Amino acid sequence: MAGRHAWVVAMMLVPAAAQAVDLPSAESQAKMLDLMEQRALYRQAVDWQAVRADIARAHGDPARVRSLLDAAIQRSSKGHGRWLATDTVQLPVPLDAVPGAGTAAGRGGLPATLDRRLGWVAVERFSPALASSPAEQARQSVQRAVDLQRRVRDGDSSPRCGWIVDLRNNSGGNMWPMLLGVEPLLRIPGDGIQVLGMLRGAGPNVPWESHDGTLMVKGRPMLGFGQAGYRLREPGAPVAVLLGERTASSGEATALAFRGRPDSRSFGAPTAGFATSNSSIRLPDGTLFLLTDTLMADRNGVGDGGPIVPDQVTDGDAATLAAAQRWLLSQPGCVAQAKAAPRAG
Repeated sequence: MAGRHAWVVAMMLVPAAAQAVDLPSAESQAKMLDLMEQRALYRQAVDWQAVRADIARAHGDPARVRSLLDAAIQRSSKGHGRWLATDTVQLPVPLDAVPGAGTAAGRGGLPATLDRRLGWVAVERFSPALASSPAEQARQSVQRAVDLQRRVRDGDSSPRCGWIVDLRNNSGGNMWPMLLGVEPLLRIPGDGIQVLGMLRGAGPNVPWESHDGTLMVKGRPMLGFGQAGYRLREPGAPVAVLLGERTASSGEATALAFRGRPDSRSFGAPTAGFATSNSSIRLPDGTLFLLTDTLMADRNGVGDGGPIVPDQVTDGDAATLAAAQRWLLSQPGCVAQAKAAPRAG
């Protein structure tokens, strides 16, 4: 994300050549502990007085201090939060927590068995380069959204009675380019401003809104084209969303954006269970702390941060695609198209 919720997920890998233990400064450690105790989503799972006492006793043993900090972060975020040292390598997802992540090469390709009446778009994981300037990160994010809308536009070159959105290999990153990229499929005919999902924290729910080409939170633009985005030839066409155990965080946010949309249904396996959001906080020593402090919910405010169970659970990729197609082709638009031209594709 942009702004306060800059990245939904991130992963830290210490370079193999490093010998010293990466550790926040004492001031940054204190700041992290205060933030977690006050705001972490699962802060009640941690005895903060005991953690502080253990860290004080471990003074002089950097490896032990780091282990205690990591454990507190893991427990208070259920594995989603991270402390990122300045020399860490960024990945957009906690791959160790997502079984089989990254193994489905080519998952986003157009399936040979796809009915030609249906549109198809795969939404993969994405994060802008952390080392880039904010302006460059914004440029990269807009470009990803442009690329996704181009896929939708290209897939809409002939009449489509339904669409399939494949999120099975989307393990997270920055959710705004994903949502903006598939906005033509998320939008339903009606008002220019539409709620796509929500953040749920200690206060009132905070909606994510689509303003016809710009995504906004609390009146603040998060990502946009500066003009209206692509409009489908058949606005509001049914959408089948494919989910799996690799679908995580921003992938789950995208899934939630489709949940509650009229004429949408999900298929596949339960997701990874990282449907929570991180605030990106720069610490006094210049390192970055991703504080897990909110749940993600659908446009109706429903969401508990855990795995998203598909509307129809299926076993395996072939069964998932087949079930999605059967449902779409049974919808009125596809039935009418088949009657008009049974062999037109």
